[in-house]
Amino acid sequence: MKKLIVSVIAVLAIAISASAANYKVDNNAIDAIIDNATEVVALEIATPAAANLPTVAPKEVNVTTGFLLSWLVGWCGVHRHYFGTKPIMWLFYTITGGGLGIIWSVDTILLFLDVIKVGEGYVNKFINNEKFIVWL
Repeated sequence: MKKLIVSVIAVLAIAISASAANYKVDNNAIDAIIDNATEVVALEIATPAAANLPTVAPKEVNVTTGFLLSWLVGWCGVHRHYFGTKPIMWLFYTITGGGLGIIWSVDTILLFLDVIKVGEGYVNKFINNEKFIVWL
């Protein structure tokens, strides 16, 4: 309890000492920075090939790592992000609790089957898959 009280007092002391009244804005310095700035124009590039940029190869994924992520924190969709799904999938998984635990459980089982080589190829369904329910 002592540590909690000391921590709260320390946080309050830092918050009080870091008030905005302690800072001043130098308008002349800001004007000088703006005057010396150069304008940057963004170029629109249609494809990496048009700009002679190398295309990004898909990353190598480890099935065991994906299974462990699914087993430990799969209810929030971390394993789906590891396999290349958009980060918005984390939101869907977290809000629904991994599809009420059903989708999360099936994902974990499919990845486990790939780990023990019973169902080789299930992991390919996960890579860059944008669907909430992968196996459909």
